[in-house]
Amino acid sequence: MSGKLTETHLHAVVVPFPAQGHVNPLMNFAELLAMRGFFITFVPTEWIDQRLVKAASTDLVARDNQAKERVSKFRFLSIPDGLPPDHGRTAQLGDLFLSTKCLGPALESLLTAPDTSVPPITCIVSDSFLSCTAEVAKNLGVPRVVFWTSCTTLAIMQANAHSLLSEGHIPVKEEDLKSNEKLITCLPRKIPPIRPTDIVSFYREKHVSESIYSCFLYESRIHNIADYVLVNTFEELEGGKEAQMGLSVNGCPALAIGPLSLPNFLEGRNSMYSMWEEDKTCLQWLDAQPQGSVLYVSFGSIAVKSEIQLHELALGLEACGYPFLWVLRSDIAEGKPMELPEGFKDRTKDRALIVSWTEQLKVLSHPSLGGFLTHNGWNSTLEAISMGVPMIGWPYFHDQFLDCRFAKDI
Repeated sequence: MSGKLTETHLHAVVVPFPAQGHVNPLMNFAELLAMRGFFITFVPTEWIDQRLVKAASTDLVARDNQAKERVSKFRFLSIPDGLPPDHGRTAQLGDLFLSTKCLGPALESLLTAPDTSVPPITCIVSDSFLSCTAEVAKNLGVPRVVFWTSCTTLAIMQANAHSLLSEGHIPVKEEDLKSNEKLITCLPRKIPPIRPTDIVSFYREKHVSESIYSCFLYESRIHNIADYVLVNTFEELEGGKEAQMGLSVNGCPALAIGPLSLPNFLEGRNSMYSMWEEDKTCLQWLDAQPQGSVLYVSFGSIAVKSEIQLHELALGLEACGYPFLWVLRSDIAEGKPMELPEGFKDRTKDRALIVSWTEQLKVLSHPSLGGFLTHNGWNSTLEAISMGVPMIGWPYFHDQFLDCRFAKDI
């Protein structure tokens, strides 16, 4: 990719859903495409872009710039999400999903602005939860590549949500959540039978957000408007090649291409973007711990806990007697910082480190790590599997109950 870009170069527009767990896998995919000769236009929302820039340290930016220059050229653009600056975004997911449905005109205007310095657009790689890209791809006359940041089973479940609705499986009734006996087998291909508790939490009968329920049903129809389908998983994990074809509703190719973070990480390329400033002291702290001794505790970028739950967790970590590395985001306690039990830090200072954010792959790959207490978001689950780290699951919402059960049972 050295020299002048020409019309013969492939050009992928990559559009992530505006959340940390969606930006990272799509950035990893963009990096891998760039290494294979693509020019990349990466388009997050302005709010995401500002958070990423603010969190990035100087050495991280320098390292990223060197990586991009080495493998190809990237163009970073952004679009407004239409929400006020002080809106909670991922803390108010109903509003966020509604706002993403309206991103199409801004995205199309951005991509059709004259720019002779880049090749013509070859395709749009769209997060599966961005229905607005279907119309944009159609108007631009380019293929739409639907990218799932979840496991295959969740993707098939969501793409067939209207079948689940017609069969009476959603909305999920409270009595079904209390029973482990009911198995749902109406989904296509060789995926394991699912239980009512495995279905996306936003489809539960008493879920607090009617807007998210409606948005998910709407998105389910648009998921299947695709020319290609990609899933961040690997075939051996979920039913082989045939399972992926359950996402090929219209006969388009459907491929498992994960774990996407692994090749970049193993080859020393930094393709992980964080919305929080990463604490690099934790790696030195891990170096000083015995091999296989540390419990890593992290609940990802969105999951929250009550103050009572966090207080009990702190007491449990204190009582366990093992070294632990605990990630406490500034909004972990239902949108607020956590107040630790009185004297907790002093009592555990010889075997504990508490940070606001980490470079998770580096932590999971560290020889001192012995286990991972996780919310079982798909990225965290896949990364733990990739690094061979045992998991203790404490799911919060969405697909995390399914990921947790499969990590244990399948």
